[in-house]
Amino acid sequence: MYKMDKTVGKAMTHKEAEKEKLFPPETTAKDRLNEAWYLTCQAYGIDPENPPKMDKTVGSSRKHAQ
Repeated sequence: MYKMDKTVGKAMTHKEAEKEKLFPPETTAKDRLNEAWYLTCQAYGIDPENPPKMDKTVGSSRKHAQ
């Protein structure tokens, strides 16, 4: 059975949480997405400049019946 690790975070007020933001307010959405992509690549061992191709043979598509 999995248990939540309560030592990772801490209880804080809204003002304290506002001070601990990950990105400064002037950071653009594009920069945030680039950082998220970089962290994803690091976690899964993917080369950010040469990501693997998507396997399109797994799913199927069909027209929705009306």
